[in-house]
Amino acid sequence: KRVEHASESTKTKMVFSIFIPGSALGAPSKTGWPVIYWLSGLTCDDTNFSQKSGAFQYAANQGVAIVVPDTSPRGTEVPNDEAYDFGQGAGFYVNATQAPFSKNYNMYDYIVNELPALVEKEFHVSPILKSINGHSMGGHGALIIAIKNPDKYISVSAFAPICNPTQCPWGQKAFQGYLGSVDAGAEYDATILISKKKSPYDSILIDQGLDDQFLAQQLKPEAFKEACAKVGQGLRLRMQSGYTHSYYFIASFIEDHIKFHADKLRNKTIALAQVAKPIQTPKTSQGVGKPITCRAMVAFAFNEPLQCRNVIVDPPKAGEVRVKVICNALCHTDVYTWSGSDPEGLLPAILGHEAGAIVESVGPGVTSVSIGDHIVPGYTPQCSETDCIFCSSHKTNLCPKIRSTQGQGVMPDGTSRFKLEDGTPIYHFMGISSFSEYTVLAEISCAKISPAYPLEKACLFGCGVSTGLGAVLNTTKVEPGSSVAVFGLGAVGLAVVQAAKMVGAGRIIGIDVNPEKEVIGQAFGITDFVNPNDDPNTPIQKRIVEMTTWGCDYTYDCTGNTKVMRAALECAHRGWGVSCVIGVAASGQEISTRPFQLVTGRKWMGTAFGGFKTRTDVPKLVDKALNGELPGIEKYITHVLHGVTSWNDAIHILESGECLRCVVIY
Repeated sequence: KRVEHASESTKTKMVFSIFIPGSALGAPSKTGWPVIYWLSGLTCDDTNFSQKSGAFQYAANQGVAIVVPDTSPRGTEVPNDEAYDFGQGAGFYVNATQAPFSKNYNMYDYIVNELPALVEKEFHVSPILKSINGHSMGGHGALIIAIKNPDKYISVSAFAPICNPTQCPWGQKAFQGYLGSVDAGAEYDATILISKKKSPYDSILIDQGLDDQFLAQQLKPEAFKEACAKVGQGLRLRMQSGYTHSYYFIASFIEDHIKFHADKLRNKTIALAQVAKPIQTPKTSQGVGKPITCRAMVAFAFNEPLQCRNVIVDPPKAGEVRVKVICNALCHTDVYTWSGSDPEGLLPAILGHEAGAIVESVGPGVTSVSIGDHIVPGYTPQCSETDCIFCSSHKTNLCPKIRSTQGQGVMPDGTSRFKLEDGTPIYHFMGISSFSEYTVLAEISCAKISPAYPLEKACLFGCGVSTGLGAVLNTTKVEPGSSVAVFGLGAVGLAVVQAAKMVGAGRIIGIDVNPEKEVIGQAFGITDFVNPNDDPNTPIQKRIVEMTTWGCDYTYDCTGNTKVMRAALECAHRGWGVSCVIGVAASGQEISTRPFQLVTGRKWMGTAFGGFKTRTDVPKLVDKALNGELPGIEKYITHVLHGVTSWNDAIHILESGECLRCVVIY
């Protein structure tokens, strides 16, 4: 839709285009649609991007709005210039101070203040969830506006931006004419601005064509890159071979930019939801000691959609706890069993194991948790009995107390607490079964955590994130300055990266076949990114060894692929390298390597739940997250759904390959 309005900033009529995604559910945030503002380049108006970029289909897929303003005031009364790079169509996103331009050419104020206020008033667009992007002159505008207004924008990216305008002819001409001098343009120069202070944006994305005719004289991305490096500003500068300054270039990579912003906006949406929606302690008086009927998503057949059914959840027996599930994150292990790949999978069953819950009632003999306590269930229990050699040892977390019955899909007494309304029993899953609004757990599987930490984030400590963190902190004990290679940058792999950065690893190499993982890997701490598909004829372990001379001190497989496990071992450092298997391989798979790899000093080891003891260590992880020692847990949450009936959608999202963790809030 194109909109014309009278502008106070420019004293003219202005036109902008706006795209709003179509959705029967409406905006994903109560504040309105997340929005990306696009700023166009010299000679353009709002129609160029709208008609040539192909962006709207990607925005629809990601659920974000796009606003495209004009590049300058226009009209017969507006001062102009015969040249293409000054005057109408070339407002340069500044507030002019020189006559005759100062009356109308106030594009900075228009973009930063007036236009968003109008859009937010007339359309259901969020005033909080805003990102900004642009091309050429518009890329310059996006960079300087985001850097100068970090409180207004969640993320920023650009195509072929004018990075250092005080040092190029386009910028010098604009600043001289609009501001009176080139020096006055310093406050509108992205390179100068970023050199003074690192921005709060964890990463800025820039795409630049190597065949761009303006690259050397006008755009100067190398100056911006150098300034970012000096202040530690995250920057992903992608130099694209074969591309010029045209809209074909934009259309080729606009999907990447839309997704880049959508991910950042989604994370902010999650953070806002956690602040705005305090979790209520469940009312328990009517249900204590009695069966509860609730909804659950039940797997009746492998690789078939889960079915929402009313299930009866029996009260807890001795040593058991019944909880109200508040939220749950989807893990690949759930999908592995649902797909039929797990030979121990039993149906009908209620899946789910990365949960945040509140205690509704307790059985006889339960002392470690009480009604109203916030807990994270653990699939690796911790009995803490003095005669348990596993719980008593610092070497392992693999308590076997209820392993046999847990593997059989029943509670420790050999029976289930779930049944359908017709009396058909339903199997438990991993001792947790959190795809249900209520579930029953063994007391020794309940980690009591601080109620101050949002359960929507705490649930991630129930499996994947803890596993990756613990592989570094507990299993391999990485030392400061070490080199690390992480195969597979999903949630577990990124948790390995985060922990490696926390302990001071000197070099962290991320390896993934998905090129989009480079940006998110940088946000978590990788220093290098390698895509095996970029050179398929060279074994990846050889490439890593060549990058590091002798290999990495510590390597981690987070894929569950036995060939990758071998590659991870064989690029571990000669003489002392340690390789840790984290990913769970399919049933019946075996690992192999030449014995000489071990004879020459490499060690091969594995980890389950990162070596953390559920009841002792998960509360500590939550406390660290609360006090800032373990920041950014929300970055793992790429998708949020609502209602227990959302699990089929969550599975599809995870299978798409674009998801780290999808959290479903009940």
